[in-house]
Amino acid sequence: MGIPGRDTKAAMSRFVSTYGVGNMPHLPDENGDLAAQLGVSYHPRWLLIRADGTVERGGGVPPDNIVQDALTPG
Repeated sequence: MGIPGRDTKAAMSRFVSTYGVGNMPHLPDENGDLAAQLGVSYHPRWLLIRADGTVERGGGVPPDNIVQDALTPG
């Protein structure tokens, strides 16, 4: 799930379009509280939190294999 934040919903929508990350759901974080709790200090940044609790992090647009992994049940 994408968490665009610290801006208006319209600006967040433009960000999603600009960076080509519309292939996953997004949860607006207008005041940045959720990003702060997850340790995200800049955008674009991504985190994949797996069911076993392991976390994979990266900057920029998430690689297709990460998005596919995140959306695959199991």
